[in-house]
Amino acid sequence: MTNKLITVQVSKILTLCFLVFGFISKSYSQDVKNKELDSLAVKMFKTINDKDYNSILEMTHPKVFDIVPKETMATVLKSTFEGNEEFSIDMPKEIPQYKISSVYKDIDNNSDYAFLSYDLKMTMSFNNQEFDEESKEMMKNMMLMKGMEAEFISNNTLKVLMLNRLTILVKDKATNNKWVMVNYDPDSPLFFKILSVNIIEKAKEYNQGLMIESKKEQKN
Repeated sequence: MTNKLITVQVSKILTLCFLVFGFISKSYSQDVKNKELDSLAVKMFKTINDKDYNSILEMTHPKVFDIVPKETMATVLKSTFEGNEEFSIDMPKEIPQYKISSVYKDIDNNSDYAFLSYDLKMTMSFNNQEFDEESKEMMKNMMLMKGMEAEFISNNTLKVLMLNRLTILVKDKATNNKWVMVNYDPDSPLFFKILSVNIIEKAKEYNQGLMIESKKEQKN
């Protein structure tokens, strides 16, 4: 398998994570500072477990649908969780521990926002292709560069652990003052079209803090 093809596969995984997997979270629920956001987090886990696609779309920032039509998003969700010709994804059905930050204010844009930090686990199977040993190493290294630890359990199936992922919870005029979600992905142009500069800059700072804390924990 060529380097170019592997790059395409990694890009597809990252796109899916931006559109879909901002809803799976992990850290420490005892630190929750906002009961409303706590309830939202639990609801997110349950909608994924139940494959309730309509509820998932309702919790997504409406500006996403200016870029990806809601009907297309619904199709992506269904094919992702129920499988398609190219690949299928299996995720543990659980309500994991999670951490929600303090609520911040974007005064310039009259927005409230907070951060939901998590580790994401999933198993991905490619239906029409297999990886040889060289391709496996290339795939694993490229995914590691994107913050994903991958382990092949067969020639076409791998377990993926995404560390220090971040979902941004936003409430503003565009959402009718209802809390919604956007996954943090600084590599995606879509991300920059949806959120304000203030929120993007704060998200970058918060994400760097998560990575530093994770590095410290590795030393202990």
